Amino acid sequence: MIIVITACENRPHVKKGDTDISENGGAVDSLLAAINKKIKDDPGNYAHYLERAKYYGSREKYDLAFRDIDRARQADSTKSDIYLYRGELHWFRQEVTDAYNDYKQCLTFNAKNIDCLLKKAAIDIVLKNYNLALEHINTALKENNNLAEGYYLKGRLYLATGDTTLSTSSYQTAIEVDPTFFDAYIEVGLIYATKHHDLAKEYYNSAIGLRPKSIEAWYNKAMFLQENGYREKDYYDQALICYDSIARIDPSFSSAYFNKGYIYLLHLKNYIEAIREFTAAINAYPMYSQAYYNRGLCFEALKKMKEAEADYRKALEINPGYDDAAHALSRVLGEK
Repeated sequence: MIIVITACENRPHVKKGDTDISENGGAVDSLLAAINKKIKDDPGNYAHYLERAKYYGSREKYDLAFRDIDRARQADSTKSDIYLYRGELHWFRQEVTDAYNDYKQCLTFNAKNIDCLLKKAAIDIVLKNYNLALEHINTALKENNNLAEGYYLKGRLYLATGDTTLSTSSYQTAIEVDPTFFDAYIEVGLIYATKHHDLAKEYYNSAIGLRPKSIEAWYNKAMFLQENGYREKDYYDQALICYDSIARIDPSFSSAYFNKGYIYLLHLKNYIEAIREFTAAINAYPMYSQAYYNRGLCFEALKKMKEAEADYRKALEINPGYDDAAHALSRVLGEK
């Protein structure tokens, strides 16, 4: 239930000292001091409490942020932006149900609040409320037809309902509206990748151009190249270069070494290089049972049965249910 405070009760109490200490006892910075002064001079204005809530929220002081949200509501409980930001605070804390309810409440006070429409639509897509989500997105786009986020959400919605044509078109519109929309490039790349279409590589390249240190973009490109090396042999070499880029960005990213090893083992039959990469993967993640198993395959191919046996045993020690490793160990023991 929403309580609207009467005029004689809508001036929240301001604690003595608000202008020189924060509510948790710490010294204030100049920004907080300025906000506190606004509250002292005009304590009945909800916007000042909302501004301070955002200040605290940006610094992950959520308890203080929620306290000021309550004060903003005491000043004026009908302002949609109060519920919008309270929803965002809940979202930051992964309290999705609470966030969803706040976005709903936001729209009861302003049915055309674009941010609320899009944030609620994003959750509705996950909840499979597709018609409601589309209604919200279209309402937002009627208010502003240059909302890249709106077209992006349409792309997600159409993809969720299985229409990759409309999904691709929507993502591309988002990119046309905002050429820096990283996530849209990634999503279109994924759609083309499922079709083994080389345009996937171009969209991933664009994403990398926007964020050169994005492991997601490099990894998606590498996987596309790796999975399509059967038709373009140089794609394997290009994939190896992508994985090297990932390793430079994050030397602990074990999958980059593992996938390099997999290419050397399965596609290039270069067992020495494969062993080197699987070893690097194990060094980065010592519990990597698949890396031990695949390194064992390399040793077995090189007729180094003692080393292969040790790796198969280690893979089974980490994962006792690893059937492939068990069969491989039996095979090696049978050849002794």
